[in-house]
Amino acid sequence: MRLSYDPLYDSGMIGVVVTLLVIALLFLITPRGVSRTRRAILLGLRGIAAIALLLVLLRPSLVRTDNRPAAATLAIAIDTSRSMTLASGDQSAGDSSQTVSSEVGIAGAENRWQQQQRVLAALADRIASLDDHLNVTLYRYDAQSERLISGPAGDFPASLIALKSIGPDGMLTDLSAPLEAAVAASRGTPLAGITLLSDGTQTLQSQPGAADPLSTARLVAAIGVPLWTVSLGPPATMSRLQDVAVQTLPETYRMFTGNETEINFEVQTLGYENTPIELSVVWVSADQTQKVAATRTVTPSQNTQTQAMSIPVLAPEPGQYRLIVSARSPAGETDTANDQQLAFVDVRAGGGRVLYLEGTPRMEQMYLRKALGRFPDLEITYRWIPRDTSSRWPASLDDDLQTGRYDVIVLGDLHSAALGKTQLDRIADLVGAGTALLTLGGERAYDPGGYADSALANVLPVKMNAALAQPPGIEVNLATAPQLPGDAPPILPGQMAGPIVLQTTRSHPITKTNRREANRPEADPWKSLLPMPGANRFIGVKAAPGVQVLLEDEQAQPMMVVGEYGEGRVATLAFDSTWIWWRGGESEFHRRFWRQLMLWLLSREETETGELELTMTRRRFTTSESSTFSAIRTVGESGTQPTGEWSAIVKLESGERRVLNLSTATQTSGGQRITEATGEISQSWQPGIAASTANADAETSSNNTESNRWPAGLHRLQVQLDVDGRAKVSAELPFQIIDDTRELSASSADHAMLERLALMTEAAGGESFRADQIDELVERISTQRRRAEQAVIEKWRVGDGPTSGWLVFALFAGCLSCEWTLRRRWGLA
Repeated sequence: MRLSYDPLYDSGMIGVVVTLLVIALLFLITPRGVSRTRRAILLGLRGIAAIALLLVLLRPSLVRTDNRPAAATLAIAIDTSRSMTLASGDQSAGDSSQTVSSEVGIAGAENRWQQQQRVLAALADRIASLDDHLNVTLYRYDAQSERLISGPAGDFPASLIALKSIGPDGMLTDLSAPLEAAVAASRGTPLAGITLLSDGTQTLQSQPGAADPLSTARLVAAIGVPLWTVSLGPPATMSRLQDVAVQTLPETYRMFTGNETEINFEVQTLGYENTPIELSVVWVSADQTQKVAATRTVTPSQNTQTQAMSIPVLAPEPGQYRLIVSARSPAGETDTANDQQLAFVDVRAGGGRVLYLEGTPRMEQMYLRKALGRFPDLEITYRWIPRDTSSRWPASLDDDLQTGRYDVIVLGDLHSAALGKTQLDRIADLVGAGTALLTLGGERAYDPGGYADSALANVLPVKMNAALAQPPGIEVNLATAPQLPGDAPPILPGQMAGPIVLQTTRSHPITKTNRREANRPEADPWKSLLPMPGANRFIGVKAAPGVQVLLEDEQAQPMMVVGEYGEGRVATLAFDSTWIWWRGGESEFHRRFWRQLMLWLLSREETETGELELTMTRRRFTTSESSTFSAIRTVGESGTQPTGEWSAIVKLESGERRVLNLSTATQTSGGQRITEATGEISQSWQPGIAASTANADAETSSNNTESNRWPAGLHRLQVQLDVDGRAKVSAELPFQIIDDTRELSASSADHAMLERLALMTEAAGGESFRADQIDELVERISTQRRRAEQAVIEKWRVGDGPTSGWLVFALFAGCLSCEWTLRRRWGLA
């Protein structure tokens, strides 16, 4: 700060002369005849007035010179394209321990969007205190650019809260878009520089005549603006060197509560030889509740390896679930997009777990397992205990005979010694507690198998003869067996010779069938089946509550007897050759019989509900694929006719609803009326016509969308039938659309592109930085601001402002007025 003068007429000489003249007048023109005190007072007032006059004449000034950066705008551009959802590959982000998100169960490390947000927050904190003349404008870009925030650098950190409403959803990336937007906005305010955050991938194909990123960078360099790039994501040199991928997981499962199902998939590893890889299987319910079903650890023995995995899981309570198989991303993982796969699981109530114990590998067991294996709600565990292992009997079944492990136990042609007294007692206790028991005929069943002296004698609804028991592990001596006339084989102990024609004794859910003889519809359909070649003979049926004979032969010998023991149901079959029905062309009847028998044992007799059965050909597909769906409703001809208005809606993850077109058809089969509605979720959505009776909420909001392209995410398909305006039935299925756009096809970032863009503005101070070099970037911005400093002169001069002007005037006028007043009072005027 310095003192300067601006005299009138810009002449210092005039100022000196006037100054001397004023001093002369002050001392030469003095009043006479007054005391020394009064003379001093008058001279003092004149002196002060003279000083005020001199201030006006010389106009002194205080001048301060300061160097300050000029006002300018720093443009910052962030990438909002879909490539930001890929892995960042940044190990400085901290622990990448596996987490399952509340939305989709995504597992893995930091993605590029999270990395960009972290970098932007660090950048905002550091530039907030640079200088008071720096403004910050934030742009977002994908295929186009948009300004989000603009204001002083000090307010920038607090403004970032606005970013919570946006996400990486752009389908393409144009690196030139934010550069052009920043240059266009700089026409009013100079640019301090452009900071571009990106992974460097340019997926927008340049159109003829359109600008590309390199040419736009040349324009930025031409106007002298530095471009600072911040590279996100892993460089191309790291790409695919290390990778874990979960593959081949089936897209759908149908399970039943309490049943155990094997989950099969493959884990492909690259670059993780002898490195443990942690796997997890997680249930995600409809309300987003998560529960870990199983965990495993695999250690690849080779650099590149594919391992088949089979993990058993126990089905939870009924409902619709997502089953997510995830691999924890080890350090160095660059592409976590393939670290997990999901399957859709429909868990239904009433599943049955069946333990089948057999001693002879006969035709019956093969066809019985084949029939029951057709039904996904029945889980069959088969245990074969060969006769030639009798020296090691009883076989150990400790794990199988745990309480609650199985719902039904099936005993085939197996000697009681194979199980032993302790395990037979255990089976009797299980039946008393609610486990169902089914016993089949055979050479070593019932009497010949020694069951009359076992705990099962009290469980079975038939009487047995202990005298017919045969030694375990020894074949029957046919030479001592009773001979039949002709060429018929000998009768084995406790057996009946065939052919045995079965007939029903009463109506029961087990024996119910749709078979009818064409000429005699009133006849018993069981009699027209192929007869049994033989059966076990029972000496009688117990007279106990609940015991019923359902099938017998023509001589009224019991062939199938059912009853109850404690809390469990029991069914006893004398025959063991139902496989001949299958071989004789009655496979459907064979399956139906065993199905109904199992459902009765499980206390789940089948009923028709008339609900919609909704299926999709694909429930996990990409945006370039399509999936057809079908909704079927079946009712009896005497029931409500399945006619009415159909509607199909896709509920997008975003909340939008889209109506689909449907085609319907109705047919009658087997005394039932079947109506089917079909449609397609194709690559692009064509708005459907909502049914006139459809719910108003189902109306599409397509007018609010920019494109009819199906978005990636977890969506729900709902099909509804309004039955003649009286009732509505509906069904829903969740499905997943996976984005296969170019944004996600290249997992590596193009840092070389960002370096080339920054290098083109090197003369203006442009430079490329990594995500962990924010401090260096801020220092470069600060240096650039210092280079843009200019001298700023501040001058304060007497009389330039109203305050100083009126102050000098008041001083001058006041002193002269006081001097004149005193002279009159003292008689000097």
